[in-house]
Amino acid sequence: MNNADMPRRPTDQFSLTANAARKRLQRLALASLFCATAGLTWPLDAAAAEPEALTPAAQPAVKPKVEPPLYEVRLDVPKDLQPLLSNNLDLLRWRDFPDLQRAQVQRLADDAPAQVQRLLETQGYFSPQIKVRVDCPESGPIEVVLSVETGSPTQVQSVDLLVDGPDGKPDAALSARLSRFWALKPGEVFRDADWEAAKSKALSSLLSGRWPAARLAESRATVDPQTHEARLLVRLQTGPAYVFGGLHFSGQQRYPVSIAERLAPMRPGEPYSQSALLDYQAALQNSPYYRNALVDADLHQAEGDAVPVDVRLTENPAQKLSFGVGVSSDTGERVQMGWQDLNFLGRAWRLSSDIKLQTREQSGSLKLAFPRTADGYDDSVSLLQDRTDISGLVTRNSSVGAQRERTRGRIATALALQYQAESLEPAGAASSEVHALSLNYSWTRTDVNSVLYPSRGSVINLQLGGASKALLSSANFVRLYARGLGYLPIDRSNQLVFRAEAGAVLANGANGIPQNFLFRAGGANSVRGYAYQSLGLVQGDAIVGGRYLFTASAEFDHWFTRQWGGAVFYDLGNAADTWGALKPVRGYGAGVRWRSPVGLIAVDLAYGQAVHQYRLNFTAGLSF
Repeated sequence: MNNADMPRRPTDQFSLTANAARKRLQRLALASLFCATAGLTWPLDAAAAEPEALTPAAQPAVKPKVEPPLYEVRLDVPKDLQPLLSNNLDLLRWRDFPDLQRAQVQRLADDAPAQVQRLLETQGYFSPQIKVRVDCPESGPIEVVLSVETGSPTQVQSVDLLVDGPDGKPDAALSARLSRFWALKPGEVFRDADWEAAKSKALSSLLSGRWPAARLAESRATVDPQTHEARLLVRLQTGPAYVFGGLHFSGQQRYPVSIAERLAPMRPGEPYSQSALLDYQAALQNSPYYRNALVDADLHQAEGDAVPVDVRLTENPAQKLSFGVGVSSDTGERVQMGWQDLNFLGRAWRLSSDIKLQTREQSGSLKLAFPRTADGYDDSVSLLQDRTDISGLVTRNSSVGAQRERTRGRIATALALQYQAESLEPAGAASSEVHALSLNYSWTRTDVNSVLYPSRGSVINLQLGGASKALLSSANFVRLYARGLGYLPIDRSNQLVFRAEAGAVLANGANGIPQNFLFRAGGANSVRGYAYQSLGLVQGDAIVGGRYLFTASAEFDHWFTRQWGGAVFYDLGNAADTWGALKPVRGYGAGVRWRSPVGLIAVDLAYGQAVHQYRLNFTAGLSF
């Protein structure tokens, strides 16, 4: 069966030719005899018999139903095919039409087998058995019984995927590569929608790469209804290969064009890639300097094989004042104020300050960030003043540091040099002061299908840091930390979420090490069912950080609608000062999930088995 012979979609209109009119008059005569015993009267002329009211243009406004339908339809078909027929079969769609005539019922019944045949062919059934029976009782509505036996579905027997290269000759290597990722494979049921999707995906793989002028030159599906087999042929043409030309900017007023240039992932002369254009546009839109950006490459403007890239920018205001309020099950209520200058000293330096007041934590910060370097690095220096009062431990921390960050694709890295001085006041124990000059490295790989609503993929974070007493530190230590988060979809409505973390501080003891290098557990993103950072080393009446940490979590999510879902989970873990003392505690419970406009909101009621208490936790966004 060629493309031209592929099943056509049912149409909402009825066309009438002279031959068709004669055939329909014959059917009306037969129908009159068929229903004579019921005393039915039929129109005497062809014009009256023609169902003009069935055309969409002639359909009147919906009227209130004052009488029962003229006929009823009983479907004897497989359950999974009922929606397809109900939504597309004229016999069912016109059932409640108020002005329908009895002659038109017979016509709809006569047309039904051909329509059903075309609909079933789109699902891979090319040799179904279709029967229609019309019963005309003495009283009550006409009953139409539609019976369908689908038979065996047609399966793909072979696929020939051919690609002609830029020179018009077959490219065996490219054909083999696309064939490996061909979506509709031999042995699968041949469905019209899957066939179209597979061709579109194969073409898109060329369009998104070096061949933006690629096209589908030929496609053919040959179906044998006797053997229930389909042989597929697809021929693609790449067209010429392109490279990137120069970047052309418009819309910049406040900030130098070099800021936008350094965000570009491609350089002139590199192979054209649609994904590079999308990545560039996303980088510009995520930059604090721009409110909006549009990146476009017009093939009609190409000079030879070089395609110029047009970048249209809408800049953000240089200065911004922000306010915020919120609440967290971990740190309590929050009031926040921030100020930002994106063009400090007229050099596009970003100066930002932030004051955050929470029930259990208060902080103030000042940060100066510089435009991205030509190598893609983001450099900054910062000051921080922080106070916390958590699980009986009051800490006051002052720090100054410098950081270099870079993001390439899914990988983000950060290198930081920081000096901090910290005072500790544990309830029921002696106070102390510690300080450290530390060098820290962080590596993060983010590979999820959606940052706002992740359902597939993983996030992995690795950290390495340390300090030496020989360099302005009160203790020698090396800190290791790893955290992983995984999303595993089961089907469209169900998924599993796994989380695990482990950390170790290599030192003679915890004394002299700042608390943010040690570990405590418990809370919404740790072991649910326990208070925030309530699991750790007991010192007096307070919980302080230990040198070792381990937590793990397994969660099952079910989505009742696109926005609302439920979850059940099981967490375990703890923090301690030695591996031998690390005894995991357990928490489990259930919760609600909401895909809000700002990200995923989770509200959980968890039972802490070790403390025999229920605790409410809630988080927003990707918990990492």
